[in-house]
Amino acid sequence: MENYCISRVNRVRLQNRQVDVGGVKIGGGAPIVVQSMTNTKTCDVDASVKQCIALAEAGCQIIRLTAQNLDAAKALKDISKKFRAAGFSNPLVADIHFLPQTAMEAVEHVEKIRVNPGNFTDKRLAPEHDYTDAEYEEELDKIRQKFTPLVLRCKELGRALRIGTNHGSLSDRIVRRYGDTSYGMVEAAFEFARICRDLNFHNFLFSFKSSNTRVMVETYRLAAKRMAEEGFSYPLHLGVTEAGFGIDARIKSAMGIGGLLFDGIGDTIRVSLTEDPVAEVPVAKNLAALAEKIRAEKALPQPEENIDFYSYNRRQSIVLDCGKFKAGADEVPAVASFGKAQNADMCFENSAAQLPNGATFKIAEYDCPCAIEDDLKNGKVAAVVQTDFLEKCKHLFGNENLVFVAPAPQGGRHAVGEARAFAAKLEKLDCKNPIWLKFDASKLVDKNVPEMEKLNEAAIYLGSLLVDGIGDIVSVEITGDPEKDAAYALAILQAARARRSKAEYIACPSCGRTLYNIQEAVAKIEKATSHLKNVTIGVMGCIVNGPGEMADADFGYVGGAPGKINLYKGKKCVAVNIPQEQAIERLIDFIKAEGKWTEPETK
Repeated sequence: MENYCISRVNRVRLQNRQVDVGGVKIGGGAPIVVQSMTNTKTCDVDASVKQCIALAEAGCQIIRLTAQNLDAAKALKDISKKFRAAGFSNPLVADIHFLPQTAMEAVEHVEKIRVNPGNFTDKRLAPEHDYTDAEYEEELDKIRQKFTPLVLRCKELGRALRIGTNHGSLSDRIVRRYGDTSYGMVEAAFEFARICRDLNFHNFLFSFKSSNTRVMVETYRLAAKRMAEEGFSYPLHLGVTEAGFGIDARIKSAMGIGGLLFDGIGDTIRVSLTEDPVAEVPVAKNLAALAEKIRAEKALPQPEENIDFYSYNRRQSIVLDCGKFKAGADEVPAVASFGKAQNADMCFENSAAQLPNGATFKIAEYDCPCAIEDDLKNGKVAAVVQTDFLEKCKHLFGNENLVFVAPAPQGGRHAVGEARAFAAKLEKLDCKNPIWLKFDASKLVDKNVPEMEKLNEAAIYLGSLLVDGIGDIVSVEITGDPEKDAAYALAILQAARARRSKAEYIACPSCGRTLYNIQEAVAKIEKATSHLKNVTIGVMGCIVNGPGEMADADFGYVGGAPGKINLYKGKKCVAVNIPQEQAIERLIDFIKAEGKWTEPETK
């Protein structure tokens, strides 16, 4: 499979063209740039300036504001003036949806414009309509006519552009030809990029965001590959959109953003949290700093991997039958814990675990095949084996009691790279035994960091490998508390779409378009529904990206008008304009009517 990056085993930055955003350099070898977005009403100039200042003081280098209408676009003039008068030079960005005329106003006042190809010009058509080739080209000509004035004005003023597609908000035209897929997301952005290139405008970058971490990673990989094929390379803005709130949102963001950064992909990042925007900045700064710590000057030899990098396929393995749970094949990844954890599938005391079927599971680092063979006769074995030792163990492959543990990094590789090389070696030797992704201190880049930063690394490590279909047993060992570590492992598995263990929330970070108090609503919805195990709820501030971005959700809670909520089942709207104070109760009634409700257990 053709690769999308310079190295998958150690981090070498992808080489690309540099973009200038009001003096801040993105790409071309420049340090990773941290961004965020205000959630104030843009027309409230003083509140917006105050939040821009708070973000700048927190270390946010580029700040975005929504320009959802002409009045908001005009307000950017005073926001910029007051922000500069306060002594700040951070570039400002206008977020544009639906209205090209707002972009033409906003470009006069800010250093960068973000456009979404899915809703910048295209109109929705009747459900039965499809495009002939001639009609498709005709629509592209209409896009060119509407987009060209903005490109030319950016060129005249020295502004930058971000061409940002979102999974779930692609145009009807793209969806009907390419589907709501990674390929559709990339092609939608490239259509706009070709217009820029035809006009000799190159001060632009791309983003390809999704709330589904697997889709997000696969799309950025595909974009990097497609750019190389078409003979150009522009910077990439990374983000997991609608990530939500709390620990789960941070895990999703670290997994998607950090995983790509470890591949040398990504030049500017934004962590989207349904919290105060200032809370996004330290998470993003940590991910950027972590990627720089493992930066390599040149690539190590790339192992041959039998992996489709652009769609998900699980690594084939035999099944480890442990009675209460099974690992490998099509089973969901099992969770191991060192110490007693109620939510783990297997618990170890020191180096051994007593399994429900009476067998002993031993984990050990072996230096000769004979020792493994002896232990296999007495119980199940998890073998910590260095990659160069595997050849000597070939006669043991296929033993249903043998599990391999991905080793700690060595020889210049980072932990993800080491595990990939290990899995590639097993593949080359035709070994189908399960793999245990054991994240402990030996996998950390820096051992003397706070717990949340260790969790970021755990999410990057496990998430990057799970996206590639690698991993049958996982463990997180960063806190010393077995219950907490097991909970982290389960949260990472859920963020990677590898295993469900609790309710999931897809929630936007809110912005000036948000039509109700989304942070308050999210807290109340979580309190009322967190006991549900197999339900995904989308909580969206408005309809701009809402119905599309929560496409994976069972139910949706979306701002339809100021203080009014629309309820969705999947992408279908089932109730409109419910007063916000009644909406959560109505949502619960709807979940009950659909047979998805269970009463919370009394403690």
